[in-house]
Amino acid sequence: MANVAEAARGLLNAWRSRPAADWLVTAVVLGGHGLLVGLTGRGDIFGAPGREQRLEIYTTGATVVALVGSFVTAAIAQYASATGRRMRVLRTAPQLASQFRRNWVSVLSATLLISAVCLLAIALDTTEKDSGGVHWAVEGALVLGAARAYRLLWLFNSVIQATDRDLADGSQPAP
Repeated sequence: MANVAEAARGLLNAWRSRPAADWLVTAVVLGGHGLLVGLTGRGDIFGAPGREQRLEIYTTGATVVALVGSFVTAAIAQYASATGRRMRVLRTAPQLASQFRRNWVSVLSATLLISAVCLLAIALDTTEKDSGGVHWAVEGALVLGAARAYRLLWLFNSVIQATDRDLADGSQPAP
């Protein structure tokens, strides 16, 4: 059982260090769902509703992602302003600092991309049944958003843990 947990931890760490892997996850999930819909004719979550409901989904998606974008900027501000030994290591250790920067940029760029896809879908989805497949682009963008949201939580948690530990170190009485 320890080997399984260790393998899962290793896979998760490898995924965290490669934000581009989110695109693969998105392609697999979207492709799998598309195949399922194609084979069964059921389960097209965003394609089943009428145009008005799809437009509401697109608008809500763009709004939620814009709100998440504000959390991203708050997290980056927290990361940039935090001080202490552990935060210095997070920002300066060659491998770790590079990994953190790639993750911050991937999360921030995804919020922009997802918002753009949702807003563009509003303009492109013009028929009662989305025969052009615009809803699939939105579904893919939202799957990417889910993967990047996990990244954001991991980044936030890492910064909070490092900051808290640095703060705890600073409050220890001198021997």
